[in-house]
Amino acid sequence: MADIFRSERTFQVWHYTAAHRARLLLRATRDEADQHRVDLHVEDVRGVLLEPLYRGIVIREGTDEEVREVESVYGIPITSEAVHLHVIGEDRMRGFVVGGPLLWYEDEGGFRDPSHFGRIPGTP
Repeated sequence: MADIFRSERTFQVWHYTAAHRARLLLRATRDEADQHRVDLHVEDVRGVLLEPLYRGIVIREGTDEEVREVESVYGIPITSEAVHLHVIGEDRMRGFVVGGPLLWYEDEGGFRDPSHFGRIPGTP
């Protein structure tokens, strides 16, 4: 499977709303002056299994076998083309997000600046 997103940067779970039309934001902050902030965003989240921090990240579309595993083990249906299984991990599943498409944006925003994806309740 082809990668959707790959980076050697450190990403952390920045925000997750566990409500109707849930949203997830993973963020790599600007640690050095020459780096950009990177936000990874998924809307309509239906299920997640994540570590709080990833030192380097590979996100790819789940295989048919991984889709069956998430559906049977975790009980999260992935039944339409609008629902994606985003697997974290290159050679094995280190986490996943089930939801809408994965979007990302790089900018020069600071640690507490709002995301390009709009204000997320509970964030500044």
